[in-house]
Amino acid sequence: MSQSLTALRPVAERDHPVLSELRQDVVLQRMLLGAAEPITEPVADWLTRRAAAGWIMTVTDAADTCLGYVQLFDRHDNNRTAWFGICLALQARGRGHGRAATLQTLEIARTEMNLRKVSLKVRADNPASRLYSRLGFRAVGTQRAEYDDGATLHDVVIMEYLFDGRSAA
Repeated sequence: MSQSLTALRPVAERDHPVLSELRQDVVLQRMLLGAAEPITEPVADWLTRRAAAGWIMTVTDAADTCLGYVQLFDRHDNNRTAWFGICLALQARGRGHGRAATLQTLEIARTEMNLRKVSLKVRADNPASRLYSRLGFRAVGTQRAEYDDGATLHDVVIMEYLFDGRSAA
């Protein structure tokens, strides 16, 4: 999958149904360290909060179809750091969209936001952690029994990507 087939753009109202579906998918939310119960908050309200607290963009394919979103949040201007998050629809996973969207986000973080580090948290059993490692994120710690999905306590790995004069992988 070529990076050019995956794009980031501002969230549009036409994306709301897909984003709502992603937010109401309890299995997905639990994998993303999100809500253990269905989310009923309107997408527009959630987007307003997310935009106020950071940066959020829609991930699209070549046909401009919403595949999910990426976000940078809890940005610290003095330290030049932020936290990264990504959520893709099931049909978009395993096709290179996550890789491309992550690389594009890292490039924006470095060139447009002048960040020096991007961090993320990922459930230890989430296969996405392998992708993050391949892209240059490194594990810096594990929070034992950190995330409670209502049935099981899961370890959470903290990973970081340092911009040390190199561009994204």
